[in-house]
Amino acid sequence: MCGRYTVRRFDPAAYDAAPLFEEFTDLKIVPRFNVAPSQDVPIIRLNKDDQRVASFIRWGLIPSWTKGKPKLAPINARAETVTTSPMFKAAFTRRRCLVAADGFYEWKKLPGGGKQPYFIHLKDDSEFAFAGLWERWRPEEDAEPVDTCNHITTTPNELMAPIHDRMPVILRKQDYAKWLDRETDQETLLSLLKPLPADEMEAVPVSSRVNSPKNDSPENVKPVTEE
Repeated sequence: MCGRYTVRRFDPAAYDAAPLFEEFTDLKIVPRFNVAPSQDVPIIRLNKDDQRVASFIRWGLIPSWTKGKPKLAPINARAETVTTSPMFKAAFTRRRCLVAADGFYEWKKLPGGGKQPYFIHLKDDSEFAFAGLWERWRPEEDAEPVDTCNHITTTPNELMAPIHDRMPVILRKQDYAKWLDRETDQETLLSLLKPLPADEMEAVPVSSRVNSPKNDSPENVKPVTEE
């Protein structure tokens, strides 16, 4: 799974998107070192005119058909079942997005018990995009809509396999258009849901301070000696 990540910088231009935050025009962009579920996160999606726009929406997907208080708001969807799961298949067909990020955390189980957190990012430490889904849900028929999103995960590459049995799908920039295009066929979309090559990534052990979402500072990504 991918349960925490970083958005240390966010420039919509890096995703060829308009600098428009649709529902949060007054929201200040600040560096994030420990993004956690249920928080508002930056995504890129297409508007009705097929233009890429940036928005802040809640992390944890709530399908549009959900009635009343949602029992589940999954933060991840598995690539293997995203086309068949009732929770995700509608969003996969019509509401795909880029989730802006520049790193993520994963926890490795230690032989003597406990877990060691790792910070994983691209070797050049540049921004990237998780393959994401988004939905628009209304708590009541006449209530204001709530937009939510999640990430898609896949099998791990050689770097991630010793740490965890899943990893988020990181899209290549040249594939952003295919992922967002509402007309892209399912076979092409599924071909994008694969692990990024291990030689393009780096994983470093970091402090267990990242375990708490209250800790959101540059200290979170500083390498430490593995515990």
